[in-house]
Amino acid sequence: MTPTTSPDAADLLAVLDALGIQLKADGDCLRFHPIDKVTVELANRMKIHKSELLVLLAKQDELNQRVADQLAALIPYRTPTGRRGLIHPKYRNELERLGLV
Repeated sequence: MTPTTSPDAADLLAVLDALGIQLKADGDCLRFHPIDKVTVELANRMKIHKSELLVLLAKQDELNQRVADQLAALIPYRTPTGRRGLIHPKYRNELERLGLV
């Protein structure tokens, strides 16, 4: 069964992000930086929502990896006028037909 997350945990993650606090999962622990920006109240909220924050961070990491994989698969090309672009691999044949790859 997948743990669920509450709006409170998502809100807390948004608050930390807005304050410039980077939160990362390290196994079953939460790591944050810079430490001096974390107030006692924020630290207590992180403790209360630790398991939910870990789930949210895992989902965020998974999404970031999927986006990175999709970007890495794009094919770079240059138009005859010198403009550069990226295109999905399924259009590779069209690029080759036009002589842009």
